[in-house]
Amino acid sequence: MSNRAGGFVGRRSALVILVIAGLLASPGAMFADGLILTLAGPPNPVAPGSDPIVVLLAANPGSSGVEFEPPPSIQGLVWQGERSWPVVLRARQGNGAMIAPGGFLSRDYVLSVPAGISGRLILEVSGELPGSLRAVVSVAPAGAGAATLEPPAAAVVAGRGVRTTVSTIPRGFVGHFSMHEPIYFVYGPKAPAAKFQFSFKYRLLSFDPDSPEAPKQTLQFAYTQRSLWDVNASSSPFYDTSYMPALFYQFLTLAPDPNASRGGPTWLGFQSGYQHESNGQGSVQSRSLNTMFVRTGYLFGRPEGWHAIVMVRVLDYVGGLSDNPDLENYRGYGDWQVAVARGDGPSLSYTGRAGKDLNHFTSEFDLNFPIRTRLLDFGTYFIVQYFDGYGESLRSYDKPSNIVRAGISLVR
Repeated sequence: MSNRAGGFVGRRSALVILVIAGLLASPGAMFADGLILTLAGPPNPVAPGSDPIVVLLAANPGSSGVEFEPPPSIQGLVWQGERSWPVVLRARQGNGAMIAPGGFLSRDYVLSVPAGISGRLILEVSGELPGSLRAVVSVAPAGAGAATLEPPAAAVVAGRGVRTTVSTIPRGFVGHFSMHEPIYFVYGPKAPAAKFQFSFKYRLLSFDPDSPEAPKQTLQFAYTQRSLWDVNASSSPFYDTSYMPALFYQFLTLAPDPNASRGGPTWLGFQSGYQHESNGQGSVQSRSLNTMFVRTGYLFGRPEGWHAIVMVRVLDYVGGLSDNPDLENYRGYGDWQVAVARGDGPSLSYTGRAGKDLNHFTSEFDLNFPIRTRLLDFGTYFIVQYFDGYGESLRSYDKPSNIVRAGISLVR
């Protein structure tokens, strides 16, 4: 039924579900004129390019009736990872009504799923309604039956599958985050014994939100922090920490290259922008630099089989190097990385750089082994890392060192 206005009798349990959803998970429910509004996606996976029904529910937890007129159409976006496409929800039929105390009203809207995409989508609507509402839509792959995808958990209200609003949280701002550099913690026999790094990037802007076929073109903010920790020394001080915020344009290609099946190269895209690096210390131990960079990469082989990824970054220093005037003699003007793996199995990566005069070579090798256990529901790797060269810490960029460490990696 496309339009219902219910009273308190026989609908108390439905109202309780909606009220709890609204109070505990605001991204999927909101208040408007005393009403709780919730957007419910289809309870089962839908076919690509189809027109599934999305339900707008309005519940009245108050003690007096409230008049509610759902809009005839609602503008929105569907999100998948960092990509989005505009959509319009159009009401099937029915008018507004007075919602009695403890009652609710629902209206069916038709959503046209963009062609050529499948998987889990986040539908977000705003504009015609106060605030923002979100719902989950699962789209079956082309040529696959809808039952091949497992639908998210749902609560049933008045005979309809209504997704819990908790399942809509991942979009919000979380959907803008993605991986950037490796995340790991390693430990070795030499001081400073411990080394760890975490990193992420956040999409600020998308330049091609309307086309599912175009490469990703985004403006990204990234942050990486790497610390050397003398954990075995008295009071366990941190030897040095590098703080590395960055702002860059990112262009990623998505279309598979037919040559990849024969081992030919597939261009992965590029990043170009600005990065600052400093160690946050004062006096003679203060180090800082600013660079403009371009980074690009190629894939050789197929990701599900044996493959190699080659990445090269070229950079130039801007704004002077007063804290470390000879740093370019050791850091040079770029670096390169080669990673070899078979599917999601063990991988070996090499990162290298050379000083300005092609001396002062630095190498880092990372050997990763997947750890698979039913107790941990996230990607985990055992990592062995070997560093040999200059500049493992910004504080001692001109001092050579070599060390083997081992530990855990979350992103490789």
